[in-house]
Amino acid sequence: MFYDKKMFLVEDDLKINFEGRSINFTIPIYKNINRYFIPLLEFINQTGGEINIKESKIDIKLKEKSSISIDYCIDDYKFTTIDNVLYISLFDICRILSIRSKWDYRRSTISLYWDKSNYKSCRAVCRRAALIRFEDITAGGEYLDSDNLEKLIVVADYMFLAGIPFHIAWIPRFVDPQNGIDNDISKDYSMPNANFLFTMEYLLNRNGIIGLHGYTHQYCDEVSAVGTEFNEGRNNDEKSIRRRVEAAISIANKLELPVKFFETPHYAATAFQQSIFEQYFDIIYEPFVGIWGERIVKGPRNHRTLYIPTPLGYVEEKDSIYKMINRINNLGEAALASLFYHPYIDFEYITLKSGVNRYPMSSYSESSPLHQIVKALYFNGYNFTKITDLNLNNKKYEFKKLFYSFLNLHKYFKLR
Repeated sequence: MFYDKKMFLVEDDLKINFEGRSINFTIPIYKNINRYFIPLLEFINQTGGEINIKESKIDIKLKEKSSISIDYCIDDYKFTTIDNVLYISLFDICRILSIRSKWDYRRSTISLYWDKSNYKSCRAVCRRAALIRFEDITAGGEYLDSDNLEKLIVVADYMFLAGIPFHIAWIPRFVDPQNGIDNDISKDYSMPNANFLFTMEYLLNRNGIIGLHGYTHQYCDEVSAVGTEFNEGRNNDEKSIRRRVEAAISIANKLELPVKFFETPHYAATAFQQSIFEQYFDIIYEPFVGIWGERIVKGPRNHRTLYIPTPLGYVEEKDSIYKMINRINNLGEAALASLFYHPYIDFEYITLKSGVNRYPMSSYSESSPLHQIVKALYFNGYNFTKITDLNLNNKKYEFKKLFYSFLNLHKYFKLR
């Protein structure tokens, strides 16, 4: 895919290493706000590969790896040309070549390594559907820290290997008025913002599904992810509602991040506010106001938008995991096994390590709350699915695509 957005030179002090060795680009690195672009030919040559480009066809040969063929007019990768040089986004070259990254803000360095893990998802027989949503993901607080973003990637790898699609409730603009912070990653460049966008693309590539969790998830002097953006007294007129929804959509469009649902912060929306939301989205990931229950509702106003509740609620803190397990064990036959979870709770169960040439490694404890939730749902006869694959007409919410093999959970820890 040809990426025709305006490019800017990257700061001179940004360094990229590969397998412990510095890559000295003779051609500049560029960025489009927070997405880096590197010269493809030079990168392949400096990493010991060979590349042949003929019209839109690209063939890449790497030592001890299978050859790769790409058509940049067809394939879903971000290419651009600058001064007759072919560039590709950093994330896409990592995706194509199976490369891991480690970001060091202090040294302005991105270290790249061949990915030594062996990821494989499996299919399973249809059972009742479960849904999980990762809540309050935003470019602020703990999610701008490079170690925490690396841990979020570890969580995504675990979900992918276990065949679990997951949903990402993304707050597009992080605001903390009292500390003078207003961060819109579609406008404001920084290396942490670039890492956050890289991580979001990584989550998408690991079966993540992005949705908008409000626009700022706050009001007046409140902090994003804490405050309430929509309710009876806040942004309650049509103009205000549309302005904020359209601003959130605009950020997603600028960053080319596909969004599949909307969720009101704290489920505080009124019926009128929801009536505006559903004009923009086919899926509202919250209960329909007026029908507070455990089942999916097709919006009675437009007979199209699905309202998907989370009857299992969420884990308030790690110590309350037993309450979640109890809810799962006692979930009624007709109820949807749907919950949301704050992935930072699992970060203390993940240890980041360094191998040869500082290769990024990790260990992820099976005793983490997220692991316990996954196991409890499977033991109770559920499989995870995407909201876009739900079949409303089936009372058990069986779904089209399943990717899970329970044995893979154990294999995961052997690979790390």
